[in-house]
Amino acid sequence: MFFFIVRRMLVAIPILLASSFFMFFLVTISGDPLADLRQSTNPNVDQLMAARRLRLNLDQGFFERYIDWLSGILRGDFGQNREGQDVSALLGDAVVTTFRLVILASLLSIVLGILVGIISAVRQYSVIDYTSTFAAFLFYSLPVFWLAVLLKEFGAIRFNDFLEAPGLSVTGIIILSVLPAIFAYGISAGDTKRRAAVAVITGVVFLIVLVIIDASGWMLNPGLSLPVIALLSLLIGVGAAALFAPLENRRVLAAGIVTAVVGVVGSVVFSSWIEDPSWTQLVLLFAFSLITGAVVGSVVGGEIDRRAAVSTGMWTTIGVGLVVAFDQFISAWEPGRTIATIGPQSPNLTGPFWVRMIDYAGHQILPSITLALIGFATFMRFTRSSMLETLKSDYVRTAKAKGLPGTQVIMRHAFRTALIPVMTVITISIAAIIEGAVITEQVFAWKGMGSLFIEGLNNVDPYPVMGFLLVTSIVIIFMNAVADIMYAYLDPRIRR
Repeated sequence: MFFFIVRRMLVAIPILLASSFFMFFLVTISGDPLADLRQSTNPNVDQLMAARRLRLNLDQGFFERYIDWLSGILRGDFGQNREGQDVSALLGDAVVTTFRLVILASLLSIVLGILVGIISAVRQYSVIDYTSTFAAFLFYSLPVFWLAVLLKEFGAIRFNDFLEAPGLSVTGIIILSVLPAIFAYGISAGDTKRRAAVAVITGVVFLIVLVIIDASGWMLNPGLSLPVIALLSLLIGVGAAALFAPLENRRVLAAGIVTAVVGVVGSVVFSSWIEDPSWTQLVLLFAFSLITGAVVGSVVGGEIDRRAAVSTGMWTTIGVGLVVAFDQFISAWEPGRTIATIGPQSPNLTGPFWVRMIDYAGHQILPSITLALIGFATFMRFTRSSMLETLKSDYVRTAKAKGLPGTQVIMRHAFRTALIPVMTVITISIAAIIEGAVITEQVFAWKGMGSLFIEGLNNVDPYPVMGFLLVTSIVIIFMNAVADIMYAYLDPRIRR
């Protein structure tokens, strides 16, 4: 596997060089960087043209300019724009801003699309299948800028009016109770009577919870108490155990429960780190949690069930960590904070870690959702199609005939094979998400790679445009290499 990865990465180098050459050629012939000065009446226009020619190396031939630019790239120098600013500095800030948007949107769309695609395939022709298919086609057909404007209106402006005095009406409580009941009916198994019972129980539970939240004024001072965190952690432990073994397997189930208890105790012990952490502390806590989950699973699982127990323990620690982080996140929220519609963050923002995270999330949630919903449609449809084909395979029917639990048949046997064609779509869609980010940044006034690219095009400024195209090419070529490596991991025959 190691030599396969090395070979695949080496193949990416000539591809990147070829793409950079053609991009540089197209950008070079796309316009005249001196066009505005040729029409200028400034008496010093000759000096200005000479300075720009020198700055952009316009007196050199095409191949000389390309070699000069490429050698500068290898030194970390992306050249200068026509105003004399260092493109490396401009691109560095823009890449951080745009990738903060693109990475979150990609993760959301991939996870949500694959999850809904699996459920839709397993519950084919159900309510959830028809609903998710309709939603996928709806989001896929909407233009990026129009979806962004809709979210800006209803997800920010009108939602902020609600946040000024949060409270649920009777109609709102009923709607928020009926929707999860319909979802539960769609994903549950069994005959109509059993599914209706699951839907009713789900609706009643949500109804009671929403009434308690509204009556207690929880939305004015949100947060999870320690008993609620402990209950959610135990549910996560049981759910993780169900993914890797039947619940009758007591060792794996015990691994999930014990890890959940250890995680809750650890959140109390390390509360001083969690309440106002640094990124270094969070990374250390995450690594320590994974190691703890693996150790607990190894000890509790024994020789026979060790692998499943270790996986259960590690995923349980991740789930418990997310619950604890969510508690700190919503506890930092204060009445009056709103969903932002402009910029990636508030200017000159200071304060504790979680307060800053609230501000970042308030600025990022709408543009990320905009890009995620568009990618979601693609991932959901391809995952559904691939899963439907895989579920009809002989080896899946054999796994069912052997009496394996449904979750193991789906996740450990069908999903792994179904993921191979989906990896190709993920690679292609990353490019589409970056393309959509160019438009989304304009709607939400983010100064990222999209703004740098559009300004470069409008000003016929070659080096900022080349910087954008080069970074995008590196991402796409790297993602293609990752896809090939994932193919080899999912299907070992490909390594040959």
